[in-house]
Amino acid sequence: MKLDMSFPARKYKLYATWKRDMETMHLPFPREWSHTQFNLPPNWKEVALKKMDEVVNKFRSVKLFLDICVKCGACTDKCPFFLGTLDPNNMPVARQDLFRSVYKRYFTLTGKIFRGFVGAEELTEETVELWYTYFYQCSQCRRCSVFCPYGIDTAEIMIAAREVLTAIGLSPRSLTEAIAKCETIGNHMGIPPAALLSAIQFAEEEIKEETGIEVKVPINKKGAEILYVPPSADFFGGPHWGTLKGVIKMFHQIGLDYTISTYASEGGNFGTWLGYEHMKKINRKLV
Repeated sequence: MKLDMSFPARKYKLYATWKRDMETMHLPFPREWSHTQFNLPPNWKEVALKKMDEVVNKFRSVKLFLDICVKCGACTDKCPFFLGTLDPNNMPVARQDLFRSVYKRYFTLTGKIFRGFVGAEELTEETVELWYTYFYQCSQCRRCSVFCPYGIDTAEIMIAAREVLTAIGLSPRSLTEAIAKCETIGNHMGIPPAALLSAIQFAEEEIKEETGIEVKVPINKKGAEILYVPPSADFFGGPHWGTLKGVIKMFHQIGLDYTISTYASEGGNFGTWLGYEHMKKINRKLV
């Protein structure tokens, strides 16, 4: 796979994860690295193929989607990343093929025998660079799957592909920094309990100024019927701040038995964009 730099999108690589966040999240191969110098571990290829084998066999849908694509191109002009960059590799089918070509080479009989004749590619460091460049240029919006005649879900393939990248120690700072904060502090913004309490008290004061009604938000209340978990952005800044105040007013008006936790204060889940394990770990904080 040749890395043609004629398309600007091929220069877009997310900044590397901090070593401290890799250690906090117990990610494989914690080390200092950058988006231009991966410093891959010596056995990276073995680890990557082992992880690929695991995710392809664990998730039947991923294997199915890798096998049934007929390259019709119906997804091409549905992807906002392709429309924004016009980079051929940002077509959903082409982005899938970056993963599919390696899958064919190592996990299908035709790929092992005929290789290039069936679009099978070796897993090389250049391939990994393409993976890191393009697999995160997908927001997992699933718009392409709506228009695919086979219902191929690019998002599922990308989650599996990112699991492989994470297994060899490649994950972007924009995700891991937020996830590490959520797993240690309780929300993606890194708002500590004291600051969150202060924000809620400020909301109570503003509501009283606006309406003349004194509202008290129950915090960490045991036995409440409902745990309200807003996105952490709601605790500061507009327009999110207005949403939080509106919800507090409504809950007060209807007399809802609820509480807000200072330790599980995040309604979003950045693990969705990194892999299944961290998605489940963040979800378990709430349920």
